[in-house]
Amino acid sequence: MAVDVSVPDQVRDAVAAGVERFGGLDIIVNSAAVHPYGTATSTDFDTWNQAMSVNVGSIYLTAHFGIPEMIKRGGGAIVNVASVQGFACQQNVAAYATTKGAIHTLTRSLALDYARSGIRVNSVSPGSIRSPILEKAARGENGTDADVEAAYRRFGEAHPIGRIGEPEEVAELIAFLCSSKAGFCTGADYKIDGGLTAGIGVK
Repeated sequence: MAVDVSVPDQVRDAVAAGVERFGGLDIIVNSAAVHPYGTATSTDFDTWNQAMSVNVGSIYLTAHFGIPEMIKRGGGAIVNVASVQGFACQQNVAAYATTKGAIHTLTRSLALDYARSGIRVNSVSPGSIRSPILEKAARGENGTDADVEAAYRRFGEAHPIGRIGEPEEVAELIAFLCSSKAGFCTGADYKIDGGLTAGIGVK
């Protein structure tokens, strides 16, 4: 379904449709995001609110409507896609970085509140991953004429592993966290950043 995850009625209807089609709800993966650029002074209020509503509010909404359905099933797993920018951020990304830090906190809160209901809640924090958001960063001020692959190579050089990540690699980690193999994992964040946050960047 095409859903605006910042709109309560649309999220409620999507959860209901999933339950009706599949007989219940076992897994929620929250990966929707917007990535505005700007400082606290250059970011307008509407842009700030949109980032909060999409990146963080959507996780609240899927939990609000989804967790009661999970409880009916005896439990479930939730994985929230955060970012390394929730730990250490670039300049000019005030709204985005704030939302990613908030996702870490909301993940822990949900994990504690619903652990006894059999619901595990974790987050993953990717570094630079080949994605529409990274492509937007790669294009930057050059727009459609930018050499995206060259930018990806430059981004990759910032990671000790020497490259950017692929979406399939993040998906594998999420699939693990949703599976019974991760049955003792909850309330944690799992970095998948090619070693980006392991060092201090001074050479």
